[in-house]
Amino acid sequence: MTDQPLDDEPLDDPWHDQLEAAQDTYGSPEVLALVALVLAIGSTFGFGVLNGSVYIAPFLNAGPSHSALVTGALLGAALALVPIWLGWRVSSRTLAGDAAWVSVAARAALVLGLISLLLRLIVAVLQAAHHDPSGFSRL
Repeated sequence: MTDQPLDDEPLDDPWHDQLEAAQDTYGSPEVLALVALVLAIGSTFGFGVLNGSVYIAPFLNAGPSHSALVTGALLGAALALVPIWLGWRVSSRTLAGDAAWVSVAARAALVLGLISLLLRLIVAVLQAAHHDPSGFSRL
């Protein structure tokens, strides 16, 4: 017979309780709602790590190029999906016992993330269509 425990038997793992406590603390809906809201605000206003142009700027040698600006806007739109995902996750998993501000903050993060995504995609399309300083060209 093997020495493996059955599914009903508790495991004697000293780290399990600490990991479970950390997951309960940092995986709670309150923390995720606040993180989603802060990331959505940062994405909407282009602050910090959710600004796609921050990652493109080190590769620009002789000033901003046409394709680098489009790539930065598209990368910012892709990064705007992070607060959308977190807001959706929190708003879909709220319980009746959770505070009311948790679902409000999650939905606000979802809306701000969608606004940021839409605005960055509009900027990317306008920048891609802009051919020269005199006007826009067709896509």
